[in-house]
Amino acid sequence: MDANIYEPPLPEDEYDRERVEHSRLRHRLLTGAWSQDLENFISREIGRVRRRAWGEVDTSKNVFRNVVSQLAVLYDSQPVITHEQPGAAEELTRIINEGGLWQFAGRLQQIVVGLREGLYRFSIARDDKDEPRLSVRVVTPDMVTAEPDVDEPDRPVKITEYRLRMVDDEYEWTRDVCSIEGVPYFRILSAEGDEDLSGRFLGVDGGLVGDAYPYFDRDGVPYLPYTLYHAERSGHLFAPYFGFELVNGTLVTAVLWTFWRHCVRDSSWPQRYAVGVRPAGGLTTAGADQNMAYIPTDPASLLNFEPSSDSNPVIGQFQAGSDPVALGEAIRAYAADLSMDFGISETDLARLGGSPRSGYAISLSREGVRNAQRRAEPQFRRGDLESIGKIAAMWNRETGSSLPESGYEIHYPGAPLSPEEKAQAVAEWRSLSELGVASPVDLYMMIHNVSRETATRELERIALERSRFQI
Repeated sequence: MDANIYEPPLPEDEYDRERVEHSRLRHRLLTGAWSQDLENFISREIGRVRRRAWGEVDTSKNVFRNVVSQLAVLYDSQPVITHEQPGAAEELTRIINEGGLWQFAGRLQQIVVGLREGLYRFSIARDDKDEPRLSVRVVTPDMVTAEPDVDEPDRPVKITEYRLRMVDDEYEWTRDVCSIEGVPYFRILSAEGDEDLSGRFLGVDGGLVGDAYPYFDRDGVPYLPYTLYHAERSGHLFAPYFGFELVNGTLVTAVLWTFWRHCVRDSSWPQRYAVGVRPAGGLTTAGADQNMAYIPTDPASLLNFEPSSDSNPVIGQFQAGSDPVALGEAIRAYAADLSMDFGISETDLARLGGSPRSGYAISLSREGVRNAQRRAEPQFRRGDLESIGKIAAMWNRETGSSLPESGYEIHYPGAPLSPEEKAQAVAEWRSLSELGVASPVDLYMMIHNVSRETATRELERIALERSRFQI
């Protein structure tokens, strides 16, 4: 196995190269593989002598991953797909659930929030019984380059993905290249892009071009088998540097915690000293490898000293070289400020410590979770609806089904209300209902956090059942 399989290739373009390198740093922070990054950062911050005294790096406090995890909460409850055609949403939901799309969604959102973009790659595979199933793959933006649509510059019309494949009994990096600009095509190239491997993996030299391109919808319009998600629409395919302050601050915070651990271990107690005296008595250990004199001590014991010179002896102690409690609080306050710089409002933080800014409190309150979900919905709804349409088109082409390929709607349930919040919602609804500006549908929506259509349908079902059972 070639050693370079652990180092994915870098793009030729200078901007893409810098973007990819920074995105890979963020990905390492999310996946816990950043100890070497921290080591390199510390080595630039302090000299080699002090570095040796500090000991191992401390990666136990990852502010970046903590903040991203707090914001990536849209898929904590499974979304609900609807369509006006009877049975269409249920069938597509079954296909999606069997393919595990929503199980991947939480991870995709973490990548999108942390790296600012993320992708799904879809295909229809066959199981051991030759039954079709949806295959979903999460692709990080550091593994792709793309070219934008001229009229819609945050939508790609060509995507190149670096992938590992078995070539001549060894894993090698290759490129999947999909394009719908002009004549559509799908090719597989070598990592450098100078060798066409399409014949080996696709069975056709030069790739699948024109009518042979495998991704057309029912209307004959080609599409990419990828869906690109944005944390925020910026008018560009990639916006990798938003929140750079949090990334850099996470490394700074880890440096400070590494220093804090060094202080606790090496300088958190008073240092005693003696001038002109030496301890009297003591014991000696004898062994083949060492011979050491020592004096056992105890809070109830009395230590004897004898003069070592004619000068007056002096015995005392220095104060502790550091205050771990004060230093720890200062680091926590710094870390809490970082979360504010990444779009978390102070009012959204749960009071887990004495103050939301104490550093213990980088945790969203229930209302903060709902605010994060509401902020994420527009961007992810756009991507999810695109994904749903592509999945339906792929399934139709592979199986001959006739699922609708558009017209779907998606609803995100959100965080449920606590009993106190439900009571408050009911009281608020009663006040509005007395004024004639709220209906039972509004109350059901408030309590269950569902769409108006779902609330109406459920209330009709409840009314029918109450009538049937004479409740």
